[in-house]
Amino acid sequence: MIVKSFISDTVAGALKQARTELGGDAVILKTRRVVGTNSSPKGAKVEVTACVDRATSSDMPAVAVKEPIIEAPAKSIEPDRFRVAATPAKPIDEDRFPAAEIVQKLDFLIDVFQAPLRKNAFPGNIGRLFTCLLHADFPEAVAYDITERLVDRFQPGDSFRDIAAVAIDLICRQLPESTQSKPFVAGQKLAFIGPAGSGKTSLLGRLAGYVLRECRVPVVLASFDQVKVAAPEELATYADILDIDHFAMPRQADRALIDRQGKDKIVLLDTPALNPRDRAEITAFAEKMTAINPDRIIGVFPATARSSDLFDTLRAYRSLKMTDLAVTMTDQTYRLGGMIAMSMHSGLPLSIVGNGRGAAAIKLNPNCRQIIRNCLGAGEGDIDE
Repeated sequence: MIVKSFISDTVAGALKQARTELGGDAVILKTRRVVGTNSSPKGAKVEVTACVDRATSSDMPAVAVKEPIIEAPAKSIEPDRFRVAATPAKPIDEDRFPAAEIVQKLDFLIDVFQAPLRKNAFPGNIGRLFTCLLHADFPEAVAYDITERLVDRFQPGDSFRDIAAVAIDLICRQLPESTQSKPFVAGQKLAFIGPAGSGKTSLLGRLAGYVLRECRVPVVLASFDQVKVAAPEELATYADILDIDHFAMPRQADRALIDRQGKDKIVLLDTPALNPRDRAEITAFAEKMTAINPDRIIGVFPATARSSDLFDTLRAYRSLKMTDLAVTMTDQTYRLGGMIAMSMHSGLPLSIVGNGRGAAAIKLNPNCRQIIRNCLGAGEGDIDE
């Protein structure tokens, strides 16, 4: 067995050293703060002691390798005959070589490989908070970052309620501010985008009823979905129930049509489901959104989707320039950590929450602090223990 200690400014840095030198089978024995002359400007350094039940490559004895005997060729070869002219390096086309996406993927893989080390890094109620964040479907990297910030503030035996309260504050400070207190006004054009099965059309219809009842502003529904069978008919059903106007967009984006039909009204524009794995489809649709130029583009995502899938879709929709996030099906799960993390990561406000099937089951500018509190309660025991 090999036991080694690694010192860094943060727990993450020490864990990365342990992972690099000892491999993925390493087990964390202990972590402690090192206070002394070697402290970093940010404060005390962190020492992580890890062990592995096997020898590393550096501990294996060197084996002598016999050089192969290469016989000289019978006839000399003129070097210039086979010389290849050096080709100047071409500049990298950033559009065809997505460096930023590759870096994000590498970061994700590093996070996955470090998972066995992370689960043993936080003792006591600090570790319990980390587990609660994971159970609430916060991505592991986000859960780890939040938990690591609490290591210097609390001891493992401190109250879980106190630890969770500080964690909630940390998360809330990373959330963007809401767009505005009354986000829906006459003359706005709002487009709703999302993957298949997100409940986008249903949310749009219920939102129309909410705006009519609560905001007292006339609404018109527009369908820009030429993919889903009977999509315009489904939207027409909502329009008939609410006794409002509706129209279907042609395949060619027509901003003038929207302006004529939606004068002095809020236009709620339904769109086809976008496959996050189909880049060509998303690029073509982004061009149509540019031609329509809506005031807001609201991304609609189901609460029942895994956080990893939500983040994949968020990255795929980057070119669509979303302004808001909306979450549906919140009545089917307590685990909304993925949606909170999406808002933290993207800087887009979580402005609409659909928590049922009726028009009344919609919340605008939801209380994210309460959502986070409920997320922690959905983990290992209630926060109000």
